[in-house]
Amino acid sequence: MIPSPEARISELQHRYIAILESRIADLEQGKSLLNEKTTTPNDLKSPIATSQTNEKSVLSPKSDSNEEQNGIKPDNVEITDGTQTKEDEANDEKSRYEVVICHWDIEGGFTTKDESKKEEKKEKDKDGRKAFTFRKMVMKNHFRDGPLAATQTSDVEIEFPALRKLLGKITSKWGWSETVYTCHSPYSALISSWDEAMHEATRADDDDTEEDRQARADLKELLHIIGTSSGHMKLDQYMKSRDTFISEQSINHTALWTLFPPGTLIVARPIDELQIFSVQSCDGFVPEEDAFELICFAFDWNGVEFNRVAFELSIPYWGADRRSISELPFYPLKYYKPEDSSRDITSEEAIEELKTRLIKRGERYREICISKKGNQMFNYNGVAHLQSGRKIMPRTLGSDGDYSRRSDSHSSTLGLNTKHPEAQAQSYVSKRQFMKMVGSAMIDFASFFEYFSPDEPILGGYRAYIGELEILSPERRLNPTIREVYKIDWDKHPRNKKFTKEQYLLCPPRVLGYALKQKQWAQFLVDHLKPPNAADATTFENKLQLEDEHKELIKYSVQAHQQGREYGVRGRSKVLDDFTPDKGKGLVILLYGHPGVGKTLTAESVALLAGKPLLSIGVSDIGLEGDKVEDNLEKVFDLAGKWEAVLLFDEADVFLESRMEGENNLKRNAMVSVLLRVLEFYEGILILTTNRMRSFDIAVQSRIHIAIKYEELFQRQKLNIFTSFLDQLEAWVKKDGGKLPFNGRQIRNVVSTALGVALKDGSNGRVKREHLVTIAEHTKTFKQDLSSQEAIYKSQNR
Repeated sequence: MIPSPEARISELQHRYIAILESRIADLEQGKSLLNEKTTTPNDLKSPIATSQTNEKSVLSPKSDSNEEQNGIKPDNVEITDGTQTKEDEANDEKSRYEVVICHWDIEGGFTTKDESKKEEKKEKDKDGRKAFTFRKMVMKNHFRDGPLAATQTSDVEIEFPALRKLLGKITSKWGWSETVYTCHSPYSALISSWDEAMHEATRADDDDTEEDRQARADLKELLHIIGTSSGHMKLDQYMKSRDTFISEQSINHTALWTLFPPGTLIVARPIDELQIFSVQSCDGFVPEEDAFELICFAFDWNGVEFNRVAFELSIPYWGADRRSISELPFYPLKYYKPEDSSRDITSEEAIEELKTRLIKRGERYREICISKKGNQMFNYNGVAHLQSGRKIMPRTLGSDGDYSRRSDSHSSTLGLNTKHPEAQAQSYVSKRQFMKMVGSAMIDFASFFEYFSPDEPILGGYRAYIGELEILSPERRLNPTIREVYKIDWDKHPRNKKFTKEQYLLCPPRVLGYALKQKQWAQFLVDHLKPPNAADATTFENKLQLEDEHKELIKYSVQAHQQGREYGVRGRSKVLDDFTPDKGKGLVILLYGHPGVGKTLTAESVALLAGKPLLSIGVSDIGLEGDKVEDNLEKVFDLAGKWEAVLLFDEADVFLESRMEGENNLKRNAMVSVLLRVLEFYEGILILTTNRMRSFDIAVQSRIHIAIKYEELFQRQKLNIFTSFLDQLEAWVKKDGGKLPFNGRQIRNVVSTALGVALKDGSNGRVKREHLVTIAEHTKTFKQDLSSQEAIYKSQNR
C-alpha cells in the first residue's frame, strides 16, 4: 500500500528533525551540496544517453534569506514557491527520473511542492513514464555562535512497477519488501547487494520483456546516482573508497556496517576459542567516537532445547584510519586467514579447515549437552572461565525481590570502554576470571541458568542479548528467503532432532556447569572435557586408613543403596519403604572424630567406589540466616539429586546439635529442623562429618543409617599414609623430574616452596604431588620467558 502524501510529509518531517539532533556535518560539505546546479552535473549524468534528468531545488523563503546573509547562496538554483510550469511538465514527459534537492532549516522548516500538483503528477506517472524520484535533502541548523552547517540525506520514491519488483527481488533477503516503493539513505540493503544489483542492471536475457529491459536500465541509472552523488555524505565517502576497501581487505570505522549484512557468518573469539556467529542486524553509520554495535547469534542449549541465542558485540571507535578486516575483534568468515602464517595454504583452504574443525567440535558439544541424568560428570583439564562469586548459590535477590529481571546498570553488550578494537576481547574479561582447572565438572545448563541472573556472562565475557532477534510481520516471517537468512526455524530445536552442518558450525566452544573440587560455577571448553573415570575401589581399599569392618559396612551399604535405586527405577524396589511414599530412601552416613584422620577421604573414596560425583558443601555455602537456610539447603539437595551425587556436608556441627528451649536458641533450632525436613525426602547418599559431639539431637540420630567414630591414627596407619604420599611423589619425580630444565638451586626452590604451600593450604604440611607439579610449572614458565636472555649469557661466558 502506497502511503498518502500527508503521511509521507509527516514521516519526512519527523525524520529530518531527528537527524538534526544528531551530529551536524562540516560546513564546507553542506556548502558543496547547496551549490549543486539544477541541470544534471557531469557526475550524475547517466551512461545511458537516451535518458534525461529533471533536477529541481525546492527552498523556503527563510532558507533563501539565511543563505544570502551567510554569503553561500547557490548558483543557478531555481527558487520556487511550489508551482510547476508547463516547461516542467514537458520535461517530465520525456524524463525517466527526477533528482530533486529539498532544503530544511530550523527557522523556515521544510517545504515541498504543492500537494495538488503532486496529485496531478502522480496520476500522470501511472502510465509508467516516470521510473523514480530521487530526493536529496539539505537540513540546515544554526550553532549558538552563528555559523551555518548542514547535514545531508536522501531517499528514493520508486514509481515504475517493474523497477519496484526488481529492487525487491535483489534486496528482500536483507529486509526490504518484495515490492520496494520507497527507500532511504544509506540504502543498506542495496549496498549489501551492490554487486548483484550491478549484475542485474547490466545483464540481458533473451526472454526479457520490454518492461524488464526498461527496469534494468532504470536500475542502472539509480545505481549510478547512489554510487556517485547520493546526497548522503558518509555514503558518498564510502562509495569513493569502496574499491580500495575491497582490494586491500581493509575498512574504516565509519563503514564497518557494510561488512555485516544479515545472515553473514562472522568469526570472533569470545573465550579464547574461535566461534562462528550469524549476523542478525547491526548499526549503520555511527557518529564519530561512538562504538559500532552488532547483534549476532550462536546455536546454544538451555538445558531443555536448542535455540538461537543472541549476543551484542561492539567495536570501539579507533579514528579515521583504515584497518585490516582480519585484525578486527570480529569479522566475516570469508576474510579468515590461517592462524599459522608459516603454512602454505590459501585462505579458502584455511576456511574449510576451520569449518571442518568447528563442525566436529559442535558434534561433541551437542553430545555433551544432551547427556542423560546421571551421566553429566566429565573430567576436565584446562582453562575455565569463572562466573562471579564462589558459592554454590551465587544469586542474590534484586531490590524488587525478583531474580529474573536484568539490572539497569548492566548492558547487554560487552561493556567496553577502549579506544582500540584489538583490546576488545580482553577489556571486559579480566585475567582473574580465568583459572586452570583439573578435576570433575558437572555439565548442567538448566541449573546454571537457574542459579545465575540473566545479566551474567554466558559466553566468555558476552552477555546474552535480551531484545527481539527480528521484528517481522507474520507475512514476512513466512517468507522462505527471510526464514533462511535469519534461521527462524532453528528455535525450539528438540534434543533428539538431528543437526545440520551449519548448526554444528554455530555451536559455542564452551559448556556451562560446576567444578566440583573448586566449588565454582564456570564455563568449560568443549575440547578439554573427557569422559569420567569408571567406578574405582582402589582409593577405598588401599589408601583409606579405616578398620576393615567399618570399610565393609560402608562398602556394602553403598552398593545395596545403588542396587536398590536401580531396581526402584524399574518398578521393583528392593529397599524397605517407609509408610509415607518417597520418604526414607536415602543413605545417611555420619563420620565423627578428630580432624585429619580420614573423614573427608572416606567421602571421596565412597564417591569413587560408586562412580558418582562428590558434591561437597559446608556451613559457609548454606549460610546461617534462618530465612535463607531452608531455601539454600533445598537447592543443594536438589542439585545432588539431579546429578546423582554423593553429598558431603562437611563440619555440619551446627545442624546436628540438640535443640533447646529459649529465645537465644531459635535460630539454631530452626537450622536443625530444616535439615530434618530435607533429609526425610532425600534419595541419595549423604555423608555428614563433625569434629564435635557435645550434644546430638535425638531426631537427627533416628535418621542416620551408619555412624562411624574415627580415632587417632595408629602408628601403622600413619606409616601407610606416609608411604602412599611418598610413592606418589617418587612416581612423579621419576616420570617428570628429570625432564625439567632446572639446576640444583631451582630444584631446591621447587621443593621448599611446595613444602611452604602445603603448610598453609590446609594439607597439614603434607607435600602432595599437585604441590610439586604446580610450583614446577610456574618455575618452568618463568625460565622459558627468560630463555633468550639465558642463551645470551651462556654465549658470552663460553
